[in-house]
Amino acid sequence: NLALDLGISLVDTAREYEGSEYLIGQVVRSRGGKTFYISTKTMRRERDGAQHDVDRSLGVLGVDSVDLYQLHDVSSAEAWDAVTREDGALMGLKIARERGLIRHIGMSSHSLDVLEKAITCGEFDAVMLEYSAFYRETEALLTLARERDVGVIVMRPLGGSGRMSGVRARMQAGDHEAALTPAILLRYVLSNPDVSVAIPGARYPSRIDDNVDVALTYEPLSEDERRACETAASLF
Repeated sequence: NLALDLGISLVDTAREYEGSEYLIGQVVRSRGGKTFYISTKTMRRERDGAQHDVDRSLGVLGVDSVDLYQLHDVSSAEAWDAVTREDGALMGLKIARERGLIRHIGMSSHSLDVLEKAITCGEFDAVMLEYSAFYRETEALLTLARERDVGVIVMRPLGGSGRMSGVRARMQAGDHEAALTPAILLRYVLSNPDVSVAIPGARYPSRIDDNVDVALTYEPLSEDERRACETAASLF
């Protein structure tokens, strides 16, 4: 509720995030209907399983359609072959889209090769990938996605919980000269014009406030600031 009240308009979840769709559905119902975009995912690799997950998501979320439904963690050649075969999960999502149950199809992946296939094959409206000052291996894919008119959702824009623990520990220790802060890391990602949206996780309400404040007020990092951020990140 706080995120929505502050103006966040996209909530990302997955069938595999235990209880997440249920909690989002409770919010949808308490607010009198869906007033924001919902993205969810399926780990199913076959057509019928994907369609089943779509139907389950609609019921749990309490919506008539899902804005973006993604194939979850397609991160190997074997997984790619499974979801793209004739009776694979991609076909299940295409059928769901034809039925009006979902609006767009996406894929999340940690494989550079699979992501390139997803971006160039013409079947996906969006991809979810990791990108941050700590992990820049996907930078070329961001440009490719823009050229192919494929949306990019950045996961772990702050580097993931493990790295953020180290950053916050330095801040709490009074290292005021530290080149990395959560705000700078989020600015780093948002400064890349090829990024469509970033989804930093937040364990505490105060961090939602902080992230929204950065998104509303940030200035893009200069090239020198980006390089300094990358140099500091390489030390973790």
